[in-house]
Amino acid sequence: MTDDLAKVERRNFPIITGQSTVAQVAWTMASPSIVLTFLAVALNLPVLFVGALVTIRQLAGTLADIFLFDPISRIRNRKLALSLTDIALGVCFVLAIAATLLGTTPVIMVVFAVVIFVLGLIDESQTLLLTDFISDNLQSKSRMRMKYAQLALGGGIAIALTLAAHEMSKQMPPLQRHSIVITIAILCFMVAGFVTLAVRDTGTSLKRETAPIRSPITALRDYILNAYDMLTHPWFRKYMSVRLLYVVTLLSVPFFALISAETHKHSDKGLTALIISTAAGAVVSGPLWRVLNNRSHRTVMVTSCLMVAATGMVLVGAHFLHLDNNVHLHAVAMFVITVAVNGLVTVRGLYYMDLAPKEERVRGVAVSRSLSRLTAIVVSASLAAIAHMHETVWALVMIVGFSILSALVSYIVAKPEVQAQPASA
Repeated sequence: MTDDLAKVERRNFPIITGQSTVAQVAWTMASPSIVLTFLAVALNLPVLFVGALVTIRQLAGTLADIFLFDPISRIRNRKLALSLTDIALGVCFVLAIAATLLGTTPVIMVVFAVVIFVLGLIDESQTLLLTDFISDNLQSKSRMRMKYAQLALGGGIAIALTLAAHEMSKQMPPLQRHSIVITIAILCFMVAGFVTLAVRDTGTSLKRETAPIRSPITALRDYILNAYDMLTHPWFRKYMSVRLLYVVTLLSVPFFALISAETHKHSDKGLTALIISTAAGAVVSGPLWRVLNNRSHRTVMVTSCLMVAATGMVLVGAHFLHLDNNVHLHAVAMFVITVAVNGLVTVRGLYYMDLAPKEERVRGVAVSRSLSRLTAIVVSASLAAIAHMHETVWALVMIVGFSILSALVSYIVAKPEVQAQPASA
């Protein structure tokens, strides 16, 4: 790295860290997996529909991976594009609040389905763009520092804001109180969008051609060819062998939130407790996983999967013993799950950025995420059907089993020496 690029990186690091921290606050206080799930259950929407929201979000992400990755890789003004995606995310949550407070049940179901679809589309597009954007503007060590600082700072701020909102709205009905928390998250999305514009994007010096207009059939054909080509690379096959297994483990958040919402949907503290637990989990995640990640990516992967499995076993046991009526039990479970999932998601991204060469970075992440989401569509629909026909606890049993399997495969595949290979930037 030249001296000029080093100076630009030192300037960009606090800006990118600040932007990602504010975005972390927004996603914590308005997490679709937790907040929309809790609201849907509190509004007495069918369990099958609530579970289907997870599938709809996965479907939207898959469509973005298949049809949008090429135009995204050619975007010239990445800062503006990222800023607009944050603003659009805020607008989606505005619609969700309006439907919750003013809509009838059919209207709420339609709006929630549309909002979760658009959220999935925007979130996935943003992730594809951020992978290339951050990789170009921060080196490997800086990326790691930024990721873990984002979790700790964002979680702490989210706790403070959620507690403040809880204290100021004690006299309000539960749905209005929940809406205030989401409104604060909307403001954070807006702030994050504007902060992005302050980054000096060093990747703009790279040649970016204007994306050609392609028919959906052409885009689908190109995606299939890209997927086939990516699977010929040994590093990509190794990465996908663990990533596909993580699909089930990462679905622990919405399904743990679902069983919690079913138990505490009439409590005025239920959603607040889950949000604070999630934020506290993010705070702990930062320093914990940063220390463990200094040992190896594999350490974080295995530990995260085993934490999900152990927490799931505790909740399953508490359910069958009728000991799960205390909101604190579910709050603690969500705390542990958040720590585990944050570790898994972060190390998965770091592991990918260390493996992927520059020329394959955006294409590879698009293919890997789309294949994972196609798997998630099938798995989440199956878990939703199980929760609807039987009990949500049986979905947790499946998650526990696959989490144990994920830990075993991670130990075998993700050898510590892999992360020693520096990523191109």
